Amino acid sequence: MQSNMENVSRDYAKILQSADLDKEINPLCTNIEDMLARLDEFETLLASVRAESNGMMANHVCTILGFGDSFEQLKTRIDSLEQFVGVVSANLSEVERSVDIAEEELHVTDYSLKGLLLKPLKAKLGASDPSTLSSLPRSNLIQEEYQPVEIYKSDDYFGKSEEENYVAK
Repeated sequence: MQSNMENVSRDYAKILQSADLDKEINPLCTNIEDMLARLDEFETLLASVRAESNGMMANHVCTILGFGDSFEQLKTRIDSLEQFVGVVSANLSEVERSVDIAEEELHVTDYSLKGLLLKPLKAKLGASDPSTLSSLPRSNLIQEEYQPVEIYKSDDYFGKSEEENYVAK
């Protein structure tokens, strides 16, 4: 067993003596040094980005917080605009309903120029017959007078226009 150990140790010694350690290890050392240099550059770059990011955040957060009142005013204006759009939508629905009733009263189904001019005249002539009065459609008339749909006033939402203020003075 002792002789085997000596043989193995001699073999290892021959391998180590025959190997050129500088030739084998130098490329590894060079690669490791390059990787350490790149790692150091990356660390420096990362620290720079973090510092700039923190600086930008500090500057912009203060600026954004400074606009707090403006954001509140903007929020109020947006809410008012949404309310205004809702009122306009409701008014438009009422006007469309009124137009539908008027078309029913005038029996308008043909939207050509001829249909729009002649059909209501024929309907008026036929409406004077007392037998058709009981079957008249719904109407926009109250006590024989047209009742227009009440429409929003833009001054309620936007204030008086510049032209009206100028004329009023």
